[in-house]
Amino acid sequence: MPPSRCYSEVLDARKGRSAIATASLRAGSCILETHPVAVVSLTACGWCLADRSPLSRCSGCRYVRYCSRSCQRLDWTQHRRECGAWRSIPASSSSQTVLLVARLALQLFLPLKAAVSHEDAVKTQVLTLRHHLEDHTELQRAQYREMTQLVLLLLSRSTLEASNATLAELQKTLEPEIEQLFGRVNCNAFSLASELANEPVGIGLFPEGALFNHDCSPNCIVSFRGRQMRVHVVRDVAVGEELTVSYVELLQSTSSRRRELQTSYFFSCLCQRCDSTLKAGESSEDWYLDGLACNSRHCGAEGVVVVDGEVAVCKRCGTARDTAEIDRFERELEAVEALQGATIKDKWKNYQRAWELAVQRLQLHPQNARMAAMAREIGNFLMDSTVSELLSQRPLLFFLAELRAVEWLLPAMKLPSRGLLHLQIGKLMAEEALPLLEKTHRSESAVRHLREALAM
Repeated sequence: MPPSRCYSEVLDARKGRSAIATASLRAGSCILETHPVAVVSLTACGWCLADRSPLSRCSGCRYVRYCSRSCQRLDWTQHRRECGAWRSIPASSSSQTVLLVARLALQLFLPLKAAVSHEDAVKTQVLTLRHHLEDHTELQRAQYREMTQLVLLLLSRSTLEASNATLAELQKTLEPEIEQLFGRVNCNAFSLASELANEPVGIGLFPEGALFNHDCSPNCIVSFRGRQMRVHVVRDVAVGEELTVSYVELLQSTSSRRRELQTSYFFSCLCQRCDSTLKAGESSEDWYLDGLACNSRHCGAEGVVVVDGEVAVCKRCGTARDTAEIDRFERELEAVEALQGATIKDKWKNYQRAWELAVQRLQLHPQNARMAAMAREIGNFLMDSTVSELLSQRPLLFFLAELRAVEWLLPAMKLPSRGLLHLQIGKLMAEEALPLLEKTHRSESAVRHLREALAM
């Protein structure tokens, strides 16, 4: 359980609201457990967010799925008001974001009389969150306005206590509020991930969790257990230190992280990790995150080719690579990654081709961020596959490639995703059938990885 009053909300002139530690916190401490104001999942259980099979679709709307009758009953208090409305729109219009905003709008602006006092408190929490509409591009605003009309249509078809308001009436009274709600969701909602596979299962709004600001080397991490959001400290924190989380994938170069933060969250990151790179003009960390392998036999893993405009040169030995050839392999890789395999076997062929292009043709550096993402995706694909022909494939090789790509970056941080990776590796090593001597060595390695997993 999180300690009481271990941080306070403070207004910062540059960042706005901030969470400041009021007590010394040890790595691993849980500082927040909270539930969402609203959450939507179209792939996992609509109530508990379990992603196990089988899941049964709601017989009304056919969008929401449930793992049990119990979960369906628990969700029905809320879903019964929207079920018929959701059924009336095509699947192509039913993005998780649109349905989340519709669910929030129904709860905040058209609450049941019995829940008005509770919803007033929730409404205050949500409307305190910044929407940043003034910072959005005109294209983004136009998209919000278009989606707002769909939400208003859903509200007009939802079950209300009084006679249903017409679409025209709702447009007149709620249009600006719904558009702002899209902005608030865009800037403050969290993508929920499954606890074991760490894969997206839904989207939810957690006002208490939205207090934590971003840092590219955060001292806290967010995880989920079903509907519950938890925030843990990943290194020791002193009194007066700001508590931060990451809004983006940490395994990205400075320019990629800052571009995503500016585009999605409307601020220029000036954390210590970004600031040191900006002051130096470049970063060896970024070289590897975006870099290619060097073909020189003298360089080894330390050699890294950095593409800068029309030039691609190794930072260690100066060996150049042909940028036209690099561009050609990039296009081939993008084309393969865009393919949608009709069957599991087709998907596996596409993955094999993409891996060959990335490793042998394009020659991404082993510590390149794309290598980590690709290895993780292929490893999880093989782990989840039940096709007999794929059972002989070795996901372990891809998880080891992912570990090599990530373990050098922020090594002191107790990241759950890294703990999960060590757990997967340790489990696979322990299960592999090998000759006795090799099996003994592999068992020792498996124990080491399992210990690493427990330490995260």
